[in-house]
Amino acid sequence: MAETAQIERPLAVEALFERYHVGWETRDADLIASLHAPDTIFCLHDGSDAVAGREALRAHCRGLFATYDFSLERERLLFGPDHWVFEWTMLLSLAEPDGTPFTARVRMLDVITLDAHGEVLRKDVYPNGAEMAAAFARAGVAR
Repeated sequence: MAETAQIERPLAVEALFERYHVGWETRDADLIASLHAPDTIFCLHDGSDAVAGREALRAHCRGLFATYDFSLERERLLFGPDHWVFEWTMLLSLAEPDGTPFTARVRMLDVITLDAHGEVLRKDVYPNGAEMAAAFARAGVAR
């Protein structure tokens, strides 16, 4: 029987992901920002401007959490020595123009790159554009 080589998984990166994920699950802007490099870049690829710097990211996250009620469902998660790629679905609580609540499902993809110190240097978030547009259109929100 042939021996199969074991692939080493970067546990430090996995542990960082778990801590980072807790920040998003608990809506803790301070925890999220603390895991980013001072010169971090956060880019939601929806046509909005990138957020540059840890303090700007902290403020951005606070604004997101104050504006939107959302949670997430985990899907595929891939690790490398200095990055992770995370597929997830955002469950976004919205209301139709007449006030009827609904939950929109928007598939998302995060690509996170770490610096040499193990801090998040860049986070790129790619939403499913059609699903996001349909959710906001149903809610009567112009974006």
